Amino acid sequence: MQMGATTTREQRLAWKPEDAIALLRRPGPDETSTVALAMAEQLGAAGVPIDALDMCVMFWSRALDGLNPGPIPPDRLARLDSELASETRGSPVLGAWLAALRQPVAVAHDLDHVIRFLMQVRQTWSMTARFPSRGETA
Repeated sequence: MQMGATTTREQRLAWKPEDAIALLRRPGPDETSTVALAMAEQLGAAGVPIDALDMCVMFWSRALDGLNPGPIPPDRLARLDSELASETRGSPVLGAWLAALRQPVAVAHDLDHVIRFLMQVRQTWSMTARFPSRGETA
């Protein structure tokens, strides 16, 4: 996966979600905006409705709601997994991205981090849909 100052839309469309999400956890330059753009572009290219992303944000938020810092109770993770599976049925692209995001989630802070990232994806997706030529490089 090429990273650096500039990536093309074609490169971002080819990224595997797990590789892109790994960029968020490594030391070095902050690649959050580029990874959010890649996710938004892949979801858009796959025809995933933006409402599906909104529902997923709601599921992640519900998992965090009222949770104390520390480990996430297994029943909350089970409910989150069930809700995400229901929403991603028939959408392998969305499912792959959410699985990559869900994989390391263990504590409340992780949920908050995913929610903030998904909100950035949502904002990026809305902007690139409005101004598609601006999504050509990042």
